[in-house]
Amino acid sequence: MKFFGSVIAFLAMMAAGTAFGQPTARITTMHVVQGQPEAQLTLSVKCADEVQYILTRDQLSITDNGEPVEEFSIVESSSPAVRNPISAALVFDASGSMTGTGNAGAKAAGLAFVGLMDSTTDEAAVFYFNTTVILTQQMTGNTSALTQAVNGLPAAGGTAVWDAIYAGILEVDGSASNSKRAVVALTDGGDNSSTRTPAEVIALAQQKNIRVFTIGLGSAINATELQSIAQLSGGLYYQTPSASELQNIFTTIATFMGRGFDEHTVAFVSPDPDAETHLLEIRVRACNDIAEATHSEAAVTGVTSVTAAAYAAPAQLELAQNAPNPFAAGATTMIPFSVHGTGGQHVKLEVYDLLGRRVATLLDRPLSRGLHSARFQATGLSAGMYLYRLSAGETMRTRMMLIR
Repeated sequence: MKFFGSVIAFLAMMAAGTAFGQPTARITTMHVVQGQPEAQLTLSVKCADEVQYILTRDQLSITDNGEPVEEFSIVESSSPAVRNPISAALVFDASGSMTGTGNAGAKAAGLAFVGLMDSTTDEAAVFYFNTTVILTQQMTGNTSALTQAVNGLPAAGGTAVWDAIYAGILEVDGSASNSKRAVVALTDGGDNSSTRTPAEVIALAQQKNIRVFTIGLGSAINATELQSIAQLSGGLYYQTPSASELQNIFTTIATFMGRGFDEHTVAFVSPDPDAETHLLEIRVRACNDIAEATHSEAAVTGVTSVTAAAYAAPAQLELAQNAPNPFAAGATTMIPFSVHGTGGQHVKLEVYDLLGRRVATLLDRPLSRGLHSARFQATGLSAGMYLYRLSAGETMRTRMMLIR
């Protein structure tokens, strides 16, 4: 299967609070196969930060690309009373900066995670990274082997955190037996040795439907990128100044995975199954109020036969990576793109933050076919990951940019 584009955004918007607490909703993951109406999403609902484990179909209304979704059902709900088997890749920073308390804290955290495994169905793999990435223990339920791998973590060399997370995703995808799957990655430094980029890590995590939990130790880290990887894969981001807190964080993640990520799985029939990109909007009635959540993501193509492929619409747009990227706040970057088809297209080029808020509209007019570019000056924007989207009619292309 081949994936088109990447995640566009996550957005959770809350209505005014009541005496019952303000509701929030977050679509954590979505899986839609192009050409197939059957699809799935996962949804987290809270009232005043309290997880709502009971949710009924009557509390939900869903639209897909602006069209009402009539057929949907809640097929699975998490419960604090039911523990789910978990599969995780534990990815540890073993660079020179981890020497001493960092290395000791990483080992204590890893051992705490392994200590919560049930030695029957749970499983984990152990990676460490410095200049290179080492798989020191393949996916296994053998807690003795995992303990030995964690106790053997070194501390020397550089920092290849993006490569390590990427390798962890591949290990979970290829070897995990359980449905609750994740990569848990710890680092105390900025990446200086990877060949992979954060955008590639995010794209792979979304393709493989594997969540990434990232933990930044100290302040000399790529905090923006770590947070983006976690948020856009459906995981969570943690940052702590103290290695002594790592054990607590790893324990929290292990129990969160065991609770099935505190969310509901909703199966639905898309009214627009052939779309390349799906914009889902959900209204949730909870704690005497309404929470809204939107999530937009490119579909996986399910077209495999020659006959079916003949019906696929040709791409009308191509969107290239902006340059320079990353670039400084207030500076200018160029976004190249091309328009195809006879007579050209009415084209929009927009920039969004990770909460799904449009921060700039660079183009909204007819363009002739051929190569084009747009200038974007990041005036008044804070450092972080942003997404830029090129659209014409129902065709959309999305890429990511980083403002430092």
